[in-house]
Amino acid sequence: MRPTLLLLPALALAAAIPAAHAQQCTNAVAVIEHAYAARPADVLPDRAGWRREPYAGTCRIWPAHPELTLLAVPVWNDRDSLPDAPDGDLELMVVDTASATPRAWSVLRGAVDSDAVRFDGVTLDTARYRLDDAHWTFGVRTRFTGSSSPNPYSETRLRLLAYAPGHLQMLTQPISIDIAQGEWDTRCAGEFRTIARTLAVGPPRPHGFADLIVREREVERRSALRGDQCVDTERPAIQRSYRLRHDGTAYPVLDALSPY
Repeated sequence: MRPTLLLLPALALAAAIPAAHAQQCTNAVAVIEHAYAARPADVLPDRAGWRREPYAGTCRIWPAHPELTLLAVPVWNDRDSLPDAPDGDLELMVVDTASATPRAWSVLRGAVDSDAVRFDGVTLDTARYRLDDAHWTFGVRTRFTGSSSPNPYSETRLRLLAYAPGHLQMLTQPISIDIAQGEWDTRCAGEFRTIARTLAVGPPRPHGFADLIVREREVERRSALRGDQCVDTERPAIQRSYRLRHDGTAYPVLDALSPY
């Protein structure tokens, strides 16, 4: 059973959290609980039948803008989900680091839905994605894993969001940034594939957001018994690159980069 979010009075939580923890974001659960307890009623309101999971959430002080702290918290649909295939959203908040006052917020619908693969964690990506002069951009990475031993699978999905005071704008649908999958006999013989992708920002554009450059490296490996030894054979890596251009609303994501 996932632990639920206990909404204590804001003053009690503020007194319970050492200032150093709030500044460094070393205690994510305490920072998340404080931010939710202190938020106004119209910011990410509670939903009947939904349950927040702060222990699976994360926070990060934005290195380029340390006056701001980023929060990401899974919220599970306990009312309508199947037990083995829970549906869930990811709530995001940008808060003032010193006071926990919300500066912007959003909900990523279905971002942690779990069916064939299950949600396995979230991290905040604060690389310097400088896409235009009007917004600050950060990423949200969600991890998923499969449960089959003969068919191992793991995947990390990246979404980019642009921040301006009072507003969060979704820039991309999820991009599969890392994939590892295979099929084997659970002893040695099998075939495996990994795909690793990195994002770079193209030159500035006179109007709108810069292009995103996605670079990909795919490696296939085969394992087989030779005598009493398990021997790996790796094929030469395949390199690819993709260019994503903002269409005025978002960056359309190619099917080749979308989650499996």
